[in-house]
Amino acid sequence: MHPFPTSLEDMETLLRFPMELSERTLAFDAKDIRANEGKLLVEASTVQWLATWARTLRGRIHIESGANEAPIDALKRISDTLPGALLGLLTEHSLNEIPRIALARYKDAFFKQQRSWPDLSVHDRASLLCLDNVPPSIGLPPQLYPLPQSMQVAGRDQFVQLVDQLIKAVTAEANIRGAIKNHRERLTTILHELFKNTHDHARTTVNKQPLPLSIRGPYARFYTAEQLVYTAPPIQKDANGIDILPILNQAERYASYFLRPRALMQDRHFLGLLELSVFDTGPGFAATYLKGKFADASVQEQFDAVLGCFSTGRSSTGDESRGYGLWKVLRDLRELKGFIRVRTNRVHVYRDFAWYGDMFLQSDIVAPAERMMDWRRGITQKITEEYPDMQGAHVAVLIPLGDNL
Repeated sequence: MHPFPTSLEDMETLLRFPMELSERTLAFDAKDIRANEGKLLVEASTVQWLATWARTLRGRIHIESGANEAPIDALKRISDTLPGALLGLLTEHSLNEIPRIALARYKDAFFKQQRSWPDLSVHDRASLLCLDNVPPSIGLPPQLYPLPQSMQVAGRDQFVQLVDQLIKAVTAEANIRGAIKNHRERLTTILHELFKNTHDHARTTVNKQPLPLSIRGPYARFYTAEQLVYTAPPIQKDANGIDILPILNQAERYASYFLRPRALMQDRHFLGLLELSVFDTGPGFAATYLKGKFADASVQEQFDAVLGCFSTGRSSTGDESRGYGLWKVLRDLRELKGFIRVRTNRVHVYRDFAWYGDMFLQSDIVAPAERMMDWRRGITQKITEEYPDMQGAHVAVLIPLGDNL
């Protein structure tokens, strides 16, 4: 039995090199998850990864339980983290030794509790989960669907309040100042459009057939500067006195920018990073865009399709008022020195406006080019071919909080 992944790299490896079907059981230990919960972007990424593991690879999960612990109690105990909460939304075929009745009771308790969100206390992460495989009155939170039976996503005015609640739920009011206040409207537009996209395209297959598992929602997280210290460890030297650079992924490298010595000068005050994500377990951006052509599409064609999904004015619903354009997202992130990561199908890309603030820009245009960078290769014209196919989509935005950044 193999351990449940606790990093983005572990997730990719398990999908790229899956073990034999008879061995595809992962041990979920809540202590290991909590010990690694400070890693950037991992929690929200678990949603689409877990759907891929359980649905595409027919993998299973074994929940480590205490002595004489009932299955329903084990599910409730691990639900304080997003990965743990997600396990209770799977089918009994994906979980070892968890009977159907325990899963049904857990789902009922989980969604009843979710209806009361947000509470008055501040945590470092918050999320709302939609489960489309149960009746709307149960699986669609009223914060996102005020009238679940009507199947109408909350309007933009309601999303303004929701985004405000998400941010306040994960960090103290004193941390929300400067650029965040000035850009709340833009953040609302980004999250509203991305979530509406999950409603339009992620609840069914591209042929409009029901999915065996459909989980969607927004996620917010605040990482303090202290939690991010691991992204900027002291430089080590080898026997020849040559610097040994730490192994960091692109999000961690982005975080390290704000922890460099020059960023700790007296006039700069870095508080931490705010993550805002939208995730789903649907067909994925490229599959939705390419439809019947997806099966034979190259990785480059999938990449071009993802950019097409974000292009200015692009709306596959036929509503020309939809489609906010990737260039608008990038424009706003540039002003915020932000970061964006998109993982869907066989595409894994990002854009970093701290290390590469003005890259791809020309002086005579007012918005960044609709261009993303390969997660593994960085600045390159050649897209990596080896990313495993991932169900659904995860779009994550990181925004630095602090003064004079």
